[in-house]
Amino acid sequence: MGLGSIVGALETIGALLGGAQGIGTALALAGFLILLIMGAGFLVWLTVKLIRQIPHMTPGEFLKFMLVLAIGLIAAGAVLP
Repeated sequence: MGLGSIVGALETIGALLGGAQGIGTALALAGFLILLIMGAGFLVWLTVKLIRQIPHMTPGEFLKFMLVLAIGLIAAGAVLP
């Protein structure tokens, strides 16, 4: 996987949308991009909020946080090269 697969997926989407015409396609794509940007913003906000809570965590909460973080990093490492 990695960057090559992302580029391939984007090229496929571009080929599918290349034949589409009209304002409906443009509006649907704009809506999808807005949702994508909102999701990315939410992820950044949530990450900052979690990092700010680390000093106030109990040892048990900190261990749970580290476990979830480790699982997330393992999942990201499995997807990315």
